[in-house]
Amino acid sequence: MPKMRPDFLIQKRIQADNQYAAAADYASKMAAVSQVTHWFEGKQKFDFAETEKRSSEFIKQEMEACNEELKIRRRTRLRVLYETEAKAYEAELASLGLAVQRQVN
Repeated sequence: MPKMRPDFLIQKRIQADNQYAAAADYASKMAAVSQVTHWFEGKQKFDFAETEKRSSEFIKQEMEACNEELKIRRRTRLRVLYETEAKAYEAELASLGLAVQRQVN
């Protein structure tokens, strides 16, 4: 029977402890990577949501501005139409020898 070295069991235990230490170090590195990855993915989702929120707010503001401008243009066209019709009506009355009497306040 071959004779074992006197420190064989100690060396075996040291080797196992070194393997456990390497595994623990690797696990801590993977935990750090996981944490950074989790943060980055959350940041991407938040950034996308924030960008989407800003975009939708911008679109909302643009639509409100467009609606206001459309109302202004419609009022202007309606005012021009009323003035044109009033002038045409007064011209028609003038051709008949009549006039519109206006009250001054």
